[in-house]
Amino acid sequence: MDDKDGRCAAVVHERELRELWQKAHEKVHALGAQDLERRLETMNKLREQVMEERGQFVPRLVYDEQYAALRDAVDVRLKLLENTKSNLEGRMWMIGALIGVAVAVLQLALHYFK
Repeated sequence: MDDKDGRCAAVVHERELRELWQKAHEKVHALGAQDLERRLETMNKLREQVMEERGQFVPRLVYDEQYAALRDAVDVRLKLLENTKSNLEGRMWMIGALIGVAVAVLQLALHYFK
């Protein structure tokens, strides 16, 4: 009878251990599922943030078009400034030459009409 009671007790103990293991396994599985859910939620928030930021960027085609228009406008203004500067430099050279000629003529006139 002791042998039978011993086996019965062992079976009961093994059953208790299996039930404890199953409860622990379910708890670990539930905690793992919660952690996975938390991570997925974090990833979804990150994805939403990336999509929001992506919406704030200027598309490449729009940027290229506007940059080309701006570059052309700057080129036109730069050429206008260069032409104006060259024109003024030419005028200054001409004024300098006229002053030089006037001084030379004045010197000659003073030398001969003295």
